[in-house]
Amino acid sequence: MSTFHFPFSISHSKSGGLLFALLCSAPLAAQPPVTLEQCRARAQAAYPLARQRGLVEKALALSVANLNRGYLPQVSLAAKASYQSDVTQIPIDFSQVPMLSSVSIPSLSKDQYSATLEVTQSVWDGGAISAQKTTARAASALEARQLEAELYALNEKVNQLYFGVLLVDEQLRQSDLLAEELRRSYDQTVSYAENGIAGRADVDAVRVEQLNVSQRQAQLRGSRRAYCEMLAALTSLPDSAFASLAKTSGDLPLRLQPDSLPSLLLLDAQSRHLDAQKENIKAASLPKLGLFVQGGYGKPGLDMLSNEFAPFYVAGARLQWSFGSLYTQANERKKIEVRKSAVALQADVYKLNLDLQKARLAETIQSLRDMMKMDSDIIALRESVKKAAEAKVANGTLSVTELLREVTAESLARQVRALHEVELMMAVAEYAQLLNGGS
Repeated sequence: MSTFHFPFSISHSKSGGLLFALLCSAPLAAQPPVTLEQCRARAQAAYPLARQRGLVEKALALSVANLNRGYLPQVSLAAKASYQSDVTQIPIDFSQVPMLSSVSIPSLSKDQYSATLEVTQSVWDGGAISAQKTTARAASALEARQLEAELYALNEKVNQLYFGVLLVDEQLRQSDLLAEELRRSYDQTVSYAENGIAGRADVDAVRVEQLNVSQRQAQLRGSRRAYCEMLAALTSLPDSAFASLAKTSGDLPLRLQPDSLPSLLLLDAQSRHLDAQKENIKAASLPKLGLFVQGGYGKPGLDMLSNEFAPFYVAGARLQWSFGSLYTQANERKKIEVRKSAVALQADVYKLNLDLQKARLAETIQSLRDMMKMDSDIIALRESVKKAAEAKVANGTLSVTELLREVTAESLARQVRALHEVELMMAVAEYAQLLNGGS
């Protein structure tokens, strides 16, 4: 889980509530703010991989349907033509027997032909088809979990963009407040200059600060548009949908369900897939019983002494038992157990990292809350110092440049608190995602 880095410095004052309507294209005034959950859901629905869910389900249905056809009668057609070097003969010379001297048994032809059609019906396949269906379902579930894990990773991208916009909004709001403060300072400094309390350089100094704020606002508006465009690309929502974003809660979630994390569910699916493979190993070592009917036409037929083409049929039961798999069965099972142990080890490592991340985020959240309390005290003190500086300027005991320094210091304190507020919201959102699987 990565730490979010805001792409803005706070060396200048920020904000802009009234400029929201200019930041994304044609927003509706009555449009409700978009929430983080809505952005996440839309991003996952719009992501190209999301369409693979239906493909996985269709592939499983086709696989199971094909395996079920193994229970149906199987029909095979075969034809053969051959020539052999020798044929069966009766080793009796009837010419030496007086009473049978006229008897003659023709020899069989060395060329033979046959065409057969065989129908077989499985009675018991040792559980092979059932095991294959279980494996197919487990493989499909594993593929689905892999897909969910990839889609879950989108949440981090959405978080980066969403909280980036929230921070820019706060910076613009603070920038608007500073701009209004500088406007009043400018009017007052002009009045002071007219009365000889301040000089032209003081008026120019205030004007420079106003231009700096305007320049910063233009930069922030450009950054917000860029974030809106990226969010729009991820969620397939229009840019205007992000005219206003809802702030997330700063409270920790009450319900914790770490076992619902896609990464852990993926590891569980891998383990179940390995268990399903055991059934295939077992089925391969069991006997198979089936019925068959074979009909054909050939030369010779079933009468091997006939040298004529004749039809024939054979019906019966067939038992097959291959012992080759018994040689490797034990090792194959051990291989699966080794793989399951590796999966279990990955789960343990993941849970350990989860605990470490949980502790880090909990400490970060508490630290941000403490800093925000101090931020409020700092802002109150900075405001008091600024008011005192304004009084001194009015009395001619403090320069306008020194007053501007106090105005900037107060604005900076407000910016720091806004940054901490957004960082807190993101830390809590990350904590909830970490422990509740994004729910």
